[in-house]
Amino acid sequence: MAARLAHRAPPRPMTVLSLPGQHTDAFKVRYEPTAHSWQLVVPERDEAGAPERVVSQIVPADGGEGQGHRLAVVYDDGSDTIKLYVDGYTNAGATADLPRTWRATGPLQIGRGLTAEGPGEYLRGDVDEVQAYAGALRDRDIPALGHGGGEPCLC
Repeated sequence: MAARLAHRAPPRPMTVLSLPGQHTDAFKVRYEPTAHSWQLVVPERDEAGAPERVVSQIVPADGGEGQGHRLAVVYDDGSDTIKLYVDGYTNAGATADLPRTWRATGPLQIGRGLTAEGPGEYLRGDVDEVQAYAGALRDRDIPALGHGGGEPCLC
């Protein structure tokens, strides 16, 4: 997906994509302005206040100018890992374990995530080209997403 924030210095965290459970999100992708980074947040279990694993990539906010950033999340069921890609690339610090006991209970959410008070962290910006695939994409498939590179091979 492509995401462009409305402000160069957002006043609060904003979620672009989330997958809800009963009490918290199975994962969420958000921009955290205090860290100047896109983050993948993965709680250890589906309960309010559960400890979270946060992985990130430092990328300044684009302030509503330009094309924004291309974001991708890949979950590999075989290894129970989830990765965050920004502009086609990931790094060792952008991978988290997703516990096998975690089950999402709702559809993908665009532009918001669950907080202690309910839905929140609303996105101020734009989201475009949201795509979902069955199966884990390979690292080499991600850079072509959103660039007219065709569909990735899920071989």
